[in-house]
Amino acid sequence: MNFRFSLIFLLLFSFFSTYAQDSINKQVPTNILLKKSKQHSFSISPNGKYFVEVIENNIENDIVVIDIDNYKLHQRIPIGKKTIQNVYWLNNNRLIYESLGEILAIDIDGTNSTQIVNRLADKLKKDLYQFYKNYRFNSVISLLHNNENEILIETYSYKGFSSIKRVNIFTGQKVTIIDGNFHKINRWIVDYKGDVRLGVRYDDDSYIYLIKNEFTNEWEEFKVVLDGVEVPLKVNANSYLEQNINFEGFGYQTDIIYLTSNYGQDKRKLLSYSLKERKVVEVLLEDINCDINDPHGVGISLMYNSMSGDLSGLRYEAIIPAFKWYSSDFESYHTNLNSLYPQFVNDIIDSDITNSKLLIHQWNDINQGNIGVYNTKENTYSVMFHFNEELNKYKLSKTKIIIAEARDEYKIPCYLNLPIDYVEGDSIPLVVIPHGGPWARDYWGLDRFSQYFSTRGYATLRVNFRGSTGFGKKHVLSGVNSLDNLMIDDIADATKFIASKFAVNEKQIFIFGHSYGGYAAYMSLIKYPNVYAKGVAVSAPSDIKKWMKLQKKEKYYFSYEFWNSALGSNKSKYLEDISPISHAKDLKNPILIFHGKWDEIIPFEQSEDMASEIKKHNNNVKLEILQHEGHSIDDSNSLGYVLDSADDFFIEKKKVDIKP
Repeated sequence: MNFRFSLIFLLLFSFFSTYAQDSINKQVPTNILLKKSKQHSFSISPNGKYFVEVIENNIENDIVVIDIDNYKLHQRIPIGKKTIQNVYWLNNNRLIYESLGEILAIDIDGTNSTQIVNRLADKLKKDLYQFYKNYRFNSVISLLHNNENEILIETYSYKGFSSIKRVNIFTGQKVTIIDGNFHKINRWIVDYKGDVRLGVRYDDDSYIYLIKNEFTNEWEEFKVVLDGVEVPLKVNANSYLEQNINFEGFGYQTDIIYLTSNYGQDKRKLLSYSLKERKVVEVLLEDINCDINDPHGVGISLMYNSMSGDLSGLRYEAIIPAFKWYSSDFESYHTNLNSLYPQFVNDIIDSDITNSKLLIHQWNDINQGNIGVYNTKENTYSVMFHFNEELNKYKLSKTKIIIAEARDEYKIPCYLNLPIDYVEGDSIPLVVIPHGGPWARDYWGLDRFSQYFSTRGYATLRVNFRGSTGFGKKHVLSGVNSLDNLMIDDIADATKFIASKFAVNEKQIFIFGHSYGGYAAYMSLIKYPNVYAKGVAVSAPSDIKKWMKLQKKEKYYFSYEFWNSALGSNKSKYLEDISPISHAKDLKNPILIFHGKWDEIIPFEQSEDMASEIKKHNNNVKLEILQHEGHSIDDSNSLGYVLDSADDFFIEKKKVDIKP
């Protein structure tokens, strides 16, 4: 990756000015730092008068409607224990919402609650032993604003096939537009008018996009023409990492679709493509450092002008969140917002029908932010609510963007957080936090692990080592056949780079990781015992050979084939060599291991076996099985326990110098 020198120089410093706030300069409690938001599904009514959100908890879920102009609660509508996925505006006075496949409507004053679509098939099987075949999962895919009496839904059968139906919101009558059971299609894609344009068919180890042949009316493989070559929109498990073209959406012009592609190049560009002429119309955006869209991670957001129907702009994840505007009006709105609130990223997430009011999510690396309404005519902003307002009372660490240099002079994008009470020149401990995946990446933003440790006196480092996604084809594919090699070396090189630039106590460098990050903790302690003093591994694989056998046994075909490709080999000796358990005798520095008992991705026995093998050679290992957790440690109290335990584990090293 060739980063320009000027960019490297600039990225050594934070991009955003310090957020002026009254703050407490002490450890932020885990229950506040890890607090989960109860609100979701934010939108504005077509006339811009009302804001709606869903507030969920374990007792009762509510739809909350706020009068924007009068800045007061209009109605809090109790929904009960129904889980709500999405809420949409049917019109200025009526909402429609989804609940686990059921579709319902209600007025904004809480009256006229109606079930529009239930979870049952149109024709029921009466056999009790086959009654499960009657269940359907439904979701809204278009409100058909040119037809106020109907909506368009997608219905999934028990076999996983998708059908598109037009539903009368008053009578509930359904008309099937296209039957996925007949065509063996698992997902349909419609354009902005609601017309079915593409289909997606899933196999055990691949998926493929299909388009209707206008002459034969058959659904056939969809191929686009790039540089005179037909390229199918098809992804196999063994080619997933190097997929070179992705469908992103339809334009308001029915002939135009948007694609991202790295065909014949390293970085992924955004293209507009004509279906009729079968050619690229325009390269809309490219970035010298990053992919425009990461199909393995956070994608791009295409924003449309609700008045003209044109593409107004897009947002994508570069080294920091980045925007590109095609509408001068929207560019002006965003510029004004950035002038008013330069300390925040200002994400536009919705608008009224005239673009007079925009719904905004403001946030940054030390503030979970707020949802508010920006009045484009008056250039004013009204906050609807704050995320985790308690957290704003505490001083957090600004995130620095660092371009570290590997031993082969390769440039590695990293995020560094210094302790909140850092004084230049002070000796500081460092916690390295490799991300999971490993085919994923770290992002600029408020990272809860980094903030936990930085408020407790540590610096933290997150490394987008080679193998991470989002930084080009070369960057991600360098990780193939290097799970235990290049990736681990890049993490170590970035660690040494930071230690050379800041006053890091080299006897107090620790590593903390989840999933692949935990694997990286194992292998880093094994390979670089003189760099890392201690490590914490959470939900980590230790025996790759045994894990691959499990994928095959359980018939996880896509996963098995993907990892065969990503690992670079499926030979028994190779899988043993890259397994930490094979090198347990070399893991001599202290390690703390956590694993959820109900982990369905990496079985907890992987950690039990690793701890047992280490104990054959030394006692520098402690294992804790979290009895009520799965792979991701969903309960914030359990995660707080893991972090507090890690801090206690590292603190001993901080108090007593132990020579490596």
